[in-house]
Amino acid sequence: MPTDLKTASEPATTLRHNLGRLVVKGGVALGLLAPDEQALALAFVWAGLPEGVVMNEREVNAVLREQLAGPVQCLATDHVELRRWLVDAGWLQRDGYGREYRRVAAGPALRRALAQALTEALAGQASTAWAAARRAAHEAEREARRQRWQAQAQALPGQAA
Repeated sequence: MPTDLKTASEPATTLRHNLGRLVVKGGVALGLLAPDEQALALAFVWAGLPEGVVMNEREVNAVLREQLAGPVQCLATDHVELRRWLVDAGWLQRDGYGREYRRVAAGPALRRALAQALTEALAGQASTAWAAARRAAHEAEREARRQRWQAQAQALPGQAA
């Protein structure tokens, strides 16, 4: 993935590829990601938030817990830290008292472009379904490689079965 925040201008296929590489990982710390990867991860969480809905803290926490159990289970964080990241990065708006939260519809040009590109990359699929399908495909690829390796190892002369 590029390190100069060009993520938002990448074609949807590249964005989908980069996001796919992220969601199959485990234990990803947001603070250790490159800025463009961090923006992509937060945009993916944002895509799973309800649009046009005002939520209280308990409701937004429940949505973020669902996100962490599903599409963004790759992130090594809890719902409270994730909520803070989203608010600090401008993806989630919080009132001054912390009573109301809402998904931000528009913002700086980079964030707006990234959100649009992510929406196109997911092609109408829910983020949970997309991430689950990507993880399943990744596991199938790993299993196929393992089976090829085992077949090659068994084909070598002098190898015990």
